[in-house]
Amino acid sequence: MNFTDYLFIPLFLLLTAVYFMFPMSKRWLVLLLASVFGLCTWGLELLPVALIIVFIAWIAAVIMDKNYEKDQNTAVAKKKNKRILTAAIIAVMVFLVYTKTQRLLVGWAWGSQLVCFISELYQNIIKCLLKLPVISMLVRDVQAGDTGIVHSFFTPLGISYYIMSLTGYMLDVYWRKERAETNYFRLLLFAVYFPKVFQGPISKHRDTAGQLNEGHSFDYHRYCFGWQRMLWGYFKKLVIADRLVIFVNQVFGSYESYHGSQLLVAAVFGAFQIYCDFSGCMDIALGASHIFGIELEENFNRPFFSRSAAEFWRKWHITLGIWVKDYIYMPLVISPRLIKISGKLRKNVGKRAGNAFMNAVPLAVVWLLTGLWHGTGWNYIVWGIYWGTLIILSTVFEPEIKKIVKLFRINTEAGGYILFQRLRTFLLFVAARIITLPSSLGATAYIFKSIFTDFAPWKLVDGSIYSLGLDAPDFNLAIIALVLLMLVSKKQESGVVIRERIETLPLVWRWIFWIAACFAVLIFGVYGAGYSAGAFVYMNY
Repeated sequence: MNFTDYLFIPLFLLLTAVYFMFPMSKRWLVLLLASVFGLCTWGLELLPVALIIVFIAWIAAVIMDKNYEKDQNTAVAKKKNKRILTAAIIAVMVFLVYTKTQRLLVGWAWGSQLVCFISELYQNIIKCLLKLPVISMLVRDVQAGDTGIVHSFFTPLGISYYIMSLTGYMLDVYWRKERAETNYFRLLLFAVYFPKVFQGPISKHRDTAGQLNEGHSFDYHRYCFGWQRMLWGYFKKLVIADRLVIFVNQVFGSYESYHGSQLLVAAVFGAFQIYCDFSGCMDIALGASHIFGIELEENFNRPFFSRSAAEFWRKWHITLGIWVKDYIYMPLVISPRLIKISGKLRKNVGKRAGNAFMNAVPLAVVWLLTGLWHGTGWNYIVWGIYWGTLIILSTVFEPEIKKIVKLFRINTEAGGYILFQRLRTFLLFVAARIITLPSSLGATAYIFKSIFTDFAPWKLVDGSIYSLGLDAPDFNLAIIALVLLMLVSKKQESGVVIRERIETLPLVWRWIFWIAACFAVLIFGVYGAGYSAGAFVYMNY
């Protein structure tokens, strides 16, 4: 069940009532049942994948922990555990790689046979599960004997997010940063906790599991703040993202029919659309979790106010960046082999060459993998190379950049220069969206060419802009909503907490404001024919 499903709000209200009625020590079970129920409503084929992956991580971590306890020789235990860790990570990554590449596999005869075999195997597993009364009550739109997945593709909901969380958990147990969770069902709750299973955030077990398991008492102030944040998320998603995506899909769906100016507007809208969609989902997830007293990690920190590409990626999908840094980048930085090569470069070529190598190689690996995580097509590989190149160049040539700034006596803290940097970074992001939004690199090249050679600026003022999926009222409403978004973000960037400001208003005015905000989302949100309640952009990653 999606956050935008019409049943979500009443069921969530019921869940909060049940959660706070249960004994404190049993409240984690309420969250577990709700999370499993939520997963099953998307299809029973999603449940076995999650159960198996969590089991692999659970048993591997428990064995590694026991090995450290039994064996006094830590080096021997670590050697044993390295084999266990490697096998477990390979096992869970097989699931992820398969879901990412299944559409490519059918291009080969053996690949097509493999996909058919796995689909049929899943059908048989689901038939068995449907015989269980509890499971059959939880499942929606799946009938025994007709699961609808044979010879078809499916991506288990949130598989990237819980595989990455569980991989980090296993690595932390291996590195002895935390102890293994001995209760399988508690680890299952950590993996499929319903607010974060859709699109993250990618939580660390040691930061989140304790909050999930301990139970929390009801707090009226926290309850209100949670709903207020959810409302802001619904505004981003329903009023902005789902309105802009109509325009974006119309233009990029038939890009050859439009001029460069129209394509550029669609790309800018595409940048805001993916931000409002993703960060809106995060606001709903964090707000819902906040009601239970569980604080999930922030995933966005107003990235459109970033002054560089590196800063942008410290503010966008923050938990992905932290995960990549902790479990890919840092292990590469301290890799003996890379350190050895860097040392030789320092000795034979120069200190700067060695330092550049140590900066460039880990970043290149990180961004190539990040591109592949977002998608398996060439567009995403180029996207990863694009961002990796920008960040590597800015890191390697940082001394020269500082010299240029000093030479031209640029005041880097002047308002005009800061605005220039933010606009530049935003346009870099817009360019990145042009790489991934179209269906192919050929389409990307065509769009860039049109922007620079067939801009046709008069198309922005002759009224034709209102025929690209959004009529004049909807288009203007989108612009007003974006202005409001940026004004609120600007206040937040200055350290103002909007909800706390509203909290200082007299009770009557406070309630008038929030009721008006609710009606604004209900009235101006995008609904009706053609609207997909399950269309959060990052849900199937």
